[in-house]
Amino acid sequence: MKDPAFLFYSKDFYEGTRTMLPEERACLIDLLVYQHQHGGCIPNDIKRLKMYCSGIDEATLTATLKAKFILTDAGWQNGKMQVLTEERNSFKGKQSINGRVGNFFKNLPKILNKKEIQEVRNMISQLGLNNEKLYQNWISQYKDPIAMRDAMRTHLVNEDGDGNGNESINDNTVYNGKEGMGEKPKPVYPFDTESFEQHWMTWKGYRANEDGFKYKTLASEQAALSELGNLSHYDEAAAIAIMHQSMANGWKGFFEVKHNGSTKQTSGKGGSGYSDAFKRKIVGGLQSG
Repeated sequence: MKDPAFLFYSKDFYEGTRTMLPEERACLIDLLVYQHQHGGCIPNDIKRLKMYCSGIDEATLTATLKAKFILTDAGWQNGKMQVLTEERNSFKGKQSINGRVGNFFKNLPKILNKKEIQEVRNMISQLGLNNEKLYQNWISQYKDPIAMRDAMRTHLVNEDGDGNGNESINDNTVYNGKEGMGEKPKPVYPFDTESFEQHWMTWKGYRANEDGFKYKTLASEQAALSELGNLSHYDEAAAIAIMHQSMANGWKGFFEVKHNGSTKQTSGKGGSGYSDAFKRKIVGGLQSG
């Protein structure tokens, strides 16, 4: 569908046509409308243009074309009109994308809870996505917001290449729509108890004191929690025992606790996905909230 309008800057038009005769101004308006409605160029055919600019003689038409238009291989073209048309088309495209992104976030609470939505916003900030890139590279590629969220998690973890979450991305986190404002979001814990959260904070403190390590992004911390949940088979006591075992032995990673005293190291790959039980727990939280 052709754009039915273009911006008309009255001051610019007045200043640029003060020395033109009234018939030349009328001819200029007709030619600008023709260019706007016919693909950006006016054919170099004086006889046909005289039919379009009715009541204008050939000399006036020729003078107006030479004064306000440039002859290109495709025909006559007014540079200002071309710029205005391209800017308006670009603006309309951005507005369309902004509307689709806005609609995406409007419907997100139907699928994710507040904590998960904040995680998605944080990852968007970490990836440095504007609305155009967010829509083209993520929203339009993943019809399911949960699949998009999981793909973002994987992408951020893989940025480091070793699964340890040492991403090189700056953590310019946005909270409540404003950078640096509001309460910093927490990851989704595999066990929704105060005891587990306290042990997890102890583990993070241990890593920080031992070798200065910290999870630089919410996504990397979420991946580590997922790994711990899978390794413990989503048993809270086992997960706490794994953390205590690593701290007692000065280890940087998680190892499965064996009853015979032996341990099994995590592979760091393929073990970072949430279990079905954990997913059901998140869904249950949505339904109860």
